[in-house]
Amino acid sequence: MVSSLERLWTDRCDVTVREGSVDQQTGRTVFEERTVYADVPCRLSFRLTFENVSAVKNAGGAFQVSQAGKLFVGLDVSVPPGARITVRRGDRVYEFARSGAPAIYSGHQELRVERFRDWA
Repeated sequence: MVSSLERLWTDRCDVTVREGSVDQQTGRTVFEERTVYADVPCRLSFRLTFENVSAVKNAGGAFQVSQAGKLFVGLDVSVPPGARITVRRGDRVYEFARSGAPAIYSGHQELRVERFRDWA
């Protein structure tokens, strides 16, 4: 049975992690990306913030836009810290990283996410 909240989950997401393994020939750590969840129903709620850039860095006083939000997903999804979350909404694609512990509720969880910049 689909809950009222889940009916709003018209977005889809993939969760990708970066894992390291040691190359036996060279002894170096090699990193590979692995998708742990694919095409998961979700809902992304946006929050745009405008941060004033320091005058030392930018004498023009320009504004920098950062994108953050909240991702609603089912309880069966476990997003590890540092994972990249790719959210698809229609023909738009957004890439986020989990930025905190999830808030767990009886039928769903909420993850604070921020724009993915690069692997740590």
